[in-house]
Amino acid sequence: MKYLGSKQRIVNDILPIMLEKIDGKSAFVDAFCGGCSVIENVPSQYRRIANDNNKYLIAMWKSLTNDKVFCHHIEKEFYSKIRDDAYGRTNNYDDDLVGWVGFMASYNGRFVDAGYSGHNVIGTNGKSRDYISENINNTLKQIPKLKGVEWQSGNYWEMEIPDNSLIYCDIPYKNTKQYTTSKNFNYEKFYEWCKEMKNKGHTIFVSEYNMPDEFKCIWSKQITNAMHQTNTKKAVEKLFTI
Repeated sequence: MKYLGSKQRIVNDILPIMLEKIDGKSAFVDAFCGGCSVIENVPSQYRRIANDNNKYLIAMWKSLTNDKVFCHHIEKEFYSKIRDDAYGRTNNYDDDLVGWVGFMASYNGRFVDAGYSGHNVIGTNGKSRDYISENINNTLKQIPKLKGVEWQSGNYWEMEIPDNSLIYCDIPYKNTKQYTTSKNFNYEKFYEWCKEMKNKGHTIFVSEYNMPDEFKCIWSKQITNAMHQTNTKKAVEKLFTI
């Protein structure tokens, strides 16, 4: 699934590091699961719990892993109606459908923030591209690997976390473009929560560019982020623990 901030390009780097600590743990908990590129690759022999504060996203994942079939062709007019639901202007559609249309048919995996991506869009090279179908096909390939995941939706500090769990946090990165649901993220509160979770016996990993000194960087890699074809920047992805 195309998702802003996806860890798809680095999951093969960071997940083995975390799984070295999984033995004896009650569960692998993905507290900010997003597009699920990390938790889908956690072996199903472990208990897996995925959380996100976007209720539409979690409703979509729940329904997909329960074999619900959604529309594969999404017209712009219908997308606009769904967008009204997502922004709270109307309440005409189920949460899972709002999630499906909002994520499958938006630019850059940004839910409804970025606008309609479209079917059969003619690019600058004169060739047609079906952005929506591409996203749908990629998302559906994930579903078999997500079977058995336990889904939660809410703020990270409200999660029901089994004792002695491994908790992975792909938080909204500081000073980067974010989803509407992650704006005004309280970083100091999150840092304190991590310390509290550690004191309770959990093992904590965090993806970010930078963290306070008490968090130890255990892996880093420079990657290129591109929000637009002509606007790219290189950043150093890091994995921290405490």
